[in-house]
Amino acid sequence: MKKILSILVMAIVAVQFAFAGDVITKDMNQLPLPARNFINRHFTKPVVKHIKIDSDIMSKKYEVVLANGTEIDFDSKGNWEEVDAKKGKVPATIIPSFVTDYLKANNFTNEYVTKIERDRKGFEVELNTDISFKFDKNGKFRKADD
Repeated sequence: MKKILSILVMAIVAVQFAFAGDVITKDMNQLPLPARNFINRHFTKPVVKHIKIDSDIMSKKYEVVLANGTEIDFDSKGNWEEVDAKKGKVPATIIPSFVTDYLKANNFTNEYVTKIERDRKGFEVELNTDISFKFDKNGKFRKADD
């Protein structure tokens, strides 16, 4: 029984390695159309440094690095999951209005968003002062971390 189980586990691992693989490219046409549209809509004259395509058995993920250092992660359908501008500013057109309103209402007018993430639970934004705020998917403030 142990022998069969170990063979089964080894077979699953082997299949996973056979189908998994990363591709590095600069070709924007390798991205799903929604991802290309997102980049062109929110970034002025974007220059792609490289695109990493992470293929799993069940899905693909895309990580785009722009020449200015900004990293953008997309799911297999081309929906953005994270924008990390490092020390720069995340374009204001990406930031939901409820985040902007919250920051203004709570006197964070001199700070700016350097990173934004979204998932099925909601949004998380990080400011240049390393303070982060979490919001649920309806835009309700949840908590702050510093």
